[in-house]
Amino acid sequence: MVVRARPFAWLREASSEERRALLAGGLGWLLDAFDVMLYAMVLAHLMVHFGMAKDTAGLLNSLTLIASAAGGVLFGFIADRVGRTRALMATILVYSLASGACGLAQTILQLGVFRFILGLGMGGEWATGAALVAETWRAEHRGKALALMQSSWAIGEGLAALVAGILLRPYGWRAVFFV
Repeated sequence: MVVRARPFAWLREASSEERRALLAGGLGWLLDAFDVMLYAMVLAHLMVHFGMAKDTAGLLNSLTLIASAAGGVLFGFIADRVGRTRALMATILVYSLASGACGLAQTILQLGVFRFILGLGMGGEWATGAALVAETWRAEHRGKALALMQSSWAIGEGLAALVAGILLRPYGWRAVFFV
């Protein structure tokens, strides 16, 4: 008798609350990765457009990552006050609007401010998304749910490469951020 492994059977056993939390957290991580990769994909175009040196371009990326650490702490406190779900929605709204605003930047300073705000939302999403999934899922499947959520990062990177590949040449770097 052959026994077939069913590696994702635990997903079918999950409650609707667990699945919704996983979907929300996974989509958040996917969108975070999407934006991080978008910046990398348009970086050469940004450097030419703004006359930006390599060290400045790297500084903007570092600024985003530093802000993400602060955003994780900030939105951790917010999540404790208003709940994980509301805080998660707020983080996604913050970095989505900031990502779109990057497409409107007219100066390096403006781009830096938008990237900083984006980082706050991104770091907040990492923290609140992971906490939401961890607090919602039963202990026996929590590790698998968190691993699946974090795996959505790779999908976001792939989608960013696809979007940049389609839009960057014909429409420019601003259109890529507007997506």
